[in-house]
Amino acid sequence: MKSWGGGGSGDESSITKLAVAKLISILRYHDFYEMVKKDGSEYRKWAKKPIEHPLPSIDQGKRFVDCTTDLSSYEIEHVANMLVKVNDKATSAFMQQIRRRLSILERPLVTARGEGKSYIYANFNPKYAQYALTILRTFYNFCLSYNSWDKVKATPAQRLGIADKQFTMKDIIYFK
Repeated sequence: MKSWGGGGSGDESSITKLAVAKLISILRYHDFYEMVKKDGSEYRKWAKKPIEHPLPSIDQGKRFVDCTTDLSSYEIEHVANMLVKVNDKATSAFMQQIRRRLSILERPLVTARGEGKSYIYANFNPKYAQYALTILRTFYNFCLSYNSWDKVKATPAQRLGIADKQFTMKDIIYFK
């Protein structure tokens, strides 16, 4: 990134500014959609043309971003600022919680003898794994609150406006 921007200081804000500048230069000539004509009308269709994210993450390395939503009404600078903030950390954290909290979905263990993998906690019927996932998903969205960047402790359902309070497991189980 620094070689693209001509060097500069190493602080995080300047690297982010360089990434936004690089995205702006890319977005001037890049379209995430293509125009389709049908029955005398014209509309935008997702072109499936991702671009490389200018800031590779430590755990993923090179990654690509694409926009499925029509962004033609936004300024290029605004789109670049949104794209530079794109990551999958929330999804990764949720997947990690699934693996750690549901033993039936945990990754196989290496045996002490070194004879291969042990599926000691694995479930033989995927129906029960689906039940457990539904319970965990409900707990995660309606019962488990966390602080976000705005320092407000709320559940994901509260942040989306689906719920007006944090529920307990009793509320969920007994439909209160």
